[in-house]
Amino acid sequence: MKLKTLFLAAAAALNLAAPSGAQEVKFINLATATSGGTFYPAGIALTNLIGDKTEMRASAISSAGSVENVSLLRNGEVNMAFVQIDVAQNAIAGKGPFEGDGFEGMAMLTPLFSSVDHILVANDSGIESLADLEGKRIAAGRPGSGTLLSTQAVLASTGLTLDDIQVEYLGQSEAIAALQNGIIDATLVSAGIPATSVTEAVTVAGDKFSIYGMTPEEQSKVLENISWKIPFEVPAGTYPGQDAALDTTAHMALLMVPEDFPEATATEILETMYGNLEELGGMHAIYNSVTFERNAKAFGQLDVKKLPAAAAFFGAD
Repeated sequence: MKLKTLFLAAAAALNLAAPSGAQEVKFINLATATSGGTFYPAGIALTNLIGDKTEMRASAISSAGSVENVSLLRNGEVNMAFVQIDVAQNAIAGKGPFEGDGFEGMAMLTPLFSSVDHILVANDSGIESLADLEGKRIAAGRPGSGTLLSTQAVLASTGLTLDDIQVEYLGQSEAIAALQNGIIDATLVSAGIPATSVTEAVTVAGDKFSIYGMTPEEQSKVLENISWKIPFEVPAGTYPGQDAALDTTAHMALLMVPEDFPEATATEILETMYGNLEELGGMHAIYNSVTFERNAKAFGQLDVKKLPAAAAFFGAD
C-alpha cells in the first residue's frame, strides 16, 4: 500500500475514534536539548511547522536533554518533549536514573529519527580504540542529558565507568569547542546525521580531530551490553573529508506527551507532521530520514507506553 493511502487510512481511523468533545491544546511548548545537537534545531523545525499549518502557537525550548525533559513534562512546564528511547522506558518503569522516582504519566506520540553516536577524538590524544578512553579527558554530556547516558554505554562496553576517565560535563557545543582548543581528548555527540555541529567543526578544525569508527568487535560489545542501542553505519561522504563509511551505534528518539494529551490535538499534530514531511525535511535535514511506513512499524515494535490516539493513527491499536 502506498504512503498516501496508508496515511489517509490511518488519519481517517483516528478521526473516527476521537471523541467529538475532546479538549484541544492551543499552545505547544516542546522541550528539546542543548543547541549544539540535533534535538534543538529539529524541535524548532517541528514547532514552526505546527505554528504555520495549524491554529496552535508552538515553540521549542533548549534543555539539558532527555532526562531533564522527563522532569519538565512531569512538572507541566512543557506538553511535548524529545526523549530518547531508554530514558522513556526507564522513566515509565522507575528504573536507572529514575529509581524510586518513576513517571508513568507520559506516553509516546510518535517515533522520530535515529540519534547517532559520533565519537570525536583529538588526533594527538593517542586514542586508537575505545579502551584507550581510559584516563583521558572526555566531555561526557551535561547531567540530565541522553548524551551522558550514551557516553556511559560506550564506556561500559569496555568495562569502564565515568570514574575511569577525566570527565567534563559539557553540552555538545562547548564540548566541540573544548576539543578544537585542545582542552579535552574526546567527546561523544549524540545527534542525527548529518549533525550540523560536527559538519561545522570538521570544516573549521578537521585537522585537529577525527570521527572514530568502531571496530566490529567494539560495536558488538556495545550492542551486547545496551539493549536500546542499534548498529548504525555513517555513509562515506556524510562529513567533509570522510572518505570511508564509519561503524557506530544509535538509538531512537521519541516524541513524548502527557498521557492525557487530548486526542484531537494528537490527531492534528500527527496529520500535520506526516502530511508535510517534505517541507519539514526542508527545514531540517534529519526529517528526510523519516517516513510514515518506517515510523508506523517502529511504533508497533517499541516497548514503551503509547498514546491511544497515536496507536489508532498508526493502525497499531
